[in-house]
Amino acid sequence: MMNDPQFPHLEAALEPARMQTLLQLTLLNPQRNDHQEHVVETCLIGEKRYKPGKSCVLSYDLHLRNRDTGSSRVQTVSARLCRPTEGLTEFHQANRRKLSLTPGLKPLGYLPETEMVVWAFPNDRKLTSLPQLLDAQYLTTHLPSKLKAIGPDRARKITAIDTEILHYLPERSCMIRYHLTIQSGSTKARSVMPIYGKTYRDDSGAETYSVMRQLATQLPGSAVPLAYDQELRTLWQSHVSGKSFVWEMLEPHDPLSVLHSMGQCLAEFHGCRVQTSGRFGLPDIEGSLGETIEVARRTYPDMADRIQSLVHRLLARRDSLHWSNQPITPIHRDLKLNNFLIDGEKLKLIDMDCVCIGDPLTDIASLITNLHLNGIRAGTNSQSTSAIVEAFRSAYTESVPYVVSAPHLNWYTAAAFIHESTRRSIRQLDTERLKHVADYLELSDQYLSV
Repeated sequence: MMNDPQFPHLEAALEPARMQTLLQLTLLNPQRNDHQEHVVETCLIGEKRYKPGKSCVLSYDLHLRNRDTGSSRVQTVSARLCRPTEGLTEFHQANRRKLSLTPGLKPLGYLPETEMVVWAFPNDRKLTSLPQLLDAQYLTTHLPSKLKAIGPDRARKITAIDTEILHYLPERSCMIRYHLTIQSGSTKARSVMPIYGKTYRDDSGAETYSVMRQLATQLPGSAVPLAYDQELRTLWQSHVSGKSFVWEMLEPHDPLSVLHSMGQCLAEFHGCRVQTSGRFGLPDIEGSLGETIEVARRTYPDMADRIQSLVHRLLARRDSLHWSNQPITPIHRDLKLNNFLIDGEKLKLIDMDCVCIGDPLTDIASLITNLHLNGIRAGTNSQSTSAIVEAFRSAYTESVPYVVSAPHLNWYTAAAFIHESTRRSIRQLDTERLKHVADYLELSDQYLSV
């Protein structure tokens, strides 16, 4: 296990059984005579975000059982691992805020055994609007104005709201799906309408809203941004039909039609025109490669030399290539299979939080590495995965008006296995992916050697 002197309790924080006991003692309120109303039956570790020597944020899913009624529920808890002696100060600072009460639990706790401050959802250190976004009474008066962008019937009335948490990243963002029961102003008929709200820790949602408005007019069927609420730091958007794309959809003997649709989908996106201040290029990649070396030295020093050797070769190869003729387009910057929705034979791209301007081959390289990662995780043999990758690359190449340079794409892909796959595996404390870091580095070597 890694040894980080800034976070000596990290290993304990990653032990579910130990955390189950500590969270039970710290967060569950005694009902009467030290009798606790709820008991934690299991504790599962959720999201993990780790910057060696700098910060560590985690989440836990606590499966609670009511001792009196036997009913069960899942309670999410976010946690910030603090440096030695700093946790209590962090706790007192957080305790000055108005906190949302959760039945049977304290909203905030301090665990001296792991030097950790924990928040019971919807309380969050940075996502301060979450309690309001889950308050049905508040939403009933707040949401009607957002519906004006969807249809002409402005007299519609919200009669009920059901909420569903889709993706929660502590201290970063939370995507919530709302099932609104709507009564028409003209016919009085009722229907259920899904819309989505994504809240952010800062005002980055405003830029995403701007990008989505531009893309909505160029990509039919994409999500319609309804509004950006600066007070709540929340982006409201419409529903997009389809289901998340998964690796198993490529397993049948004939995945080529799906891969062709994927290539076309990305070509259409890269063909859009977007005004945004965000840029991504070679200096950013070089910085991330250097960061990967540093992260590995702090956490898994046995792999650091191999990474450094590959990075030196990558930078030497970069300097031997000519970059002036590479195309510049909007790029997604977070391409992975589950950011595609499949609807019949059509694929749609979602999650535009990271869209900026750059070389579209960086996107293609990201998706190629993600295909390899999914293949490794599924136990698919390398020849089959390589055939899938080649089919996708060919489909994309045939769909764009510019030349897809194989040397440049291979360089971007070799780099992505390090600054995306390897670095994220370490920073997300992903034990399953960390088992395959040697495979990622070998694939980087292979693409670099082509």
